[in-house]
Amino acid sequence: MSMQVPMKYKRLVRDTGIFALGSAGTKLVLFFLVPLYTHFMSDAEYGIADLVVTVSQLIIPFASLSIFDGVLRFGLAKGFRTCDTLLSGLIVSSIGSVAVLFLTPALVLYPAISEWRWLLSAYVVASLFNNLFMNYLKVKDRNRTYAVLSILQTLALATLNIVLLGFYHWGIAGYLLSLVASCGANSLFALVLSGALTDLKTATIRKGMTKQILAYSSPLVLNSISWWVIQSSDKIMIDAMVGAAALGIFTVASKIPAMINVIISIFSQAWGLSSIREYESDNDTRFYSNVLNIYQAIAFGAAIVLTAIVKPFMAIYVGEAFAASWQFVPLLLASSAFSAIASYYGSLYLALRKSLNNMWTTIAAALVNLITNYFGIMLFGIWGAAIGTMVSFALLFIIRLIDVGRYLKIELNKSILAANILIMLAEVGFVSLDYCGPLASALAIATFAAVNGRLLLRRKR
Repeated sequence: MSMQVPMKYKRLVRDTGIFALGSAGTKLVLFFLVPLYTHFMSDAEYGIADLVVTVSQLIIPFASLSIFDGVLRFGLAKGFRTCDTLLSGLIVSSIGSVAVLFLTPALVLYPAISEWRWLLSAYVVASLFNNLFMNYLKVKDRNRTYAVLSILQTLALATLNIVLLGFYHWGIAGYLLSLVASCGANSLFALVLSGALTDLKTATIRKGMTKQILAYSSPLVLNSISWWVIQSSDKIMIDAMVGAAALGIFTVASKIPAMINVIISIFSQAWGLSSIREYESDNDTRFYSNVLNIYQAIAFGAAIVLTAIVKPFMAIYVGEAFAASWQFVPLLLASSAFSAIASYYGSLYLALRKSLNNMWTTIAAALVNLITNYFGIMLFGIWGAAIGTMVSFALLFIIRLIDVGRYLKIELNKSILAANILIMLAEVGFVSLDYCGPLASALAIATFAAVNGRLLLRRKR
């Protein structure tokens, strides 16, 4: 007798598949752009270009007050008109854009990016509206459109990069112009295809609702800044303490862990929607538990497999000037695995409307990241940045596991989780030190399969 799969699981799988189409296509294109960057830009140029983008990611939360996250959360909540939440988001984003342009001249105080300050600001403004209208597509349950636009934006970026870098050799300017143009064009398409133009005609300004959305989204600013500290502050420190060339190597090393970030982004988008819908309906904690046990195995398994192939792959993936970057990748892969589980719990904060908890847990990890990065980079250079990133993400995962447990009783198989973590860390140590790497990876993969295979067999019984 066959067991019927509940609709909430089907919807999660469906949404994951849709976002996988968009995210996988997007990340695949970006993945294959790295050789273009490393061949047509020097390590110092690539480091500076990435630094401009890194600074923009710091400005975006301040300029937007993370209102696009509030529009997503309240647009899916009962008792709120989606068009009114969109109007609130549009007003806040417009005010933020004016503020960004007004303050742009102050960026001359940061010499490393001063030359590119107007392109940086243009990218920030384009991102504000792109985030808003892309999230509104999710509110309107137009996830397929979201996926298609994600792919088209990346294809536009790739085409512009090939033309401006490969043919015209515009270097940093070409890199940044490609980002601005592709992001700006995508925001216009999302505006039209989400039905926002029609919805705004019937929208009304509701001050009470706007305050409620901002009360939710404003704490996410500090959360976003803390994420930025964990993910990007090491780049600022490497540039200042080691140099732009070292920053370029570290930036390239971070591209392989982006493969796990694909998994994170795909699942987090679908899980964020499913967790909200589930919390707004029957709030079945078994649903949360089942998903988490499978998800953690996928995240750690991906880190283990990618660590096994990283050295030979990097030898053919990047230019000769970036060859040394492979040795930092295993630690960053472990960081991404911990980040994946932390993001799962972050989505539960979204459903619980516990944005303050989301904020303080990330701040705690960010403070640890700043301290470990500073002393680590001072003592060990790039190695210190990689270790600091892994430690902070592991701490974030542990804090959130404990904190969310106060609100939701999630049944996590902790023995399997602990085994997966130990297997991953052992492999990372051997491969990073280039000591019996192939043998360590083979044993890690076999042990991981045995441990998680037993779990799956027990479930079938």
